[in-house]
Amino acid sequence: MAKKTEKKAKKKSAKKTKKKAGKRTTLYSSKGKKLYAVRDSGGKFKDIQSYQRAHSMDMKRKAKDEA
Repeated sequence: MAKKTEKKAKKKSAKKTKKKAGKRTTLYSSKGKKLYAVRDSGGKFKDIQSYQRAHSMDMKRKAKDEA
């Protein structure tokens, strides 16, 4: 039983690798707000965020593009 719990612990710690950021496309909403859109490999929208929210998180994470 001890070996199974050790294997599970190793798998969980191995999954915490840094995720690669997707390339963002700049869009504007119908009201004129700036938006960032991330597309998946098929070209469909995966995530859409307001510029203000995305920019503030970039500053908190010290992203290379925003610093």
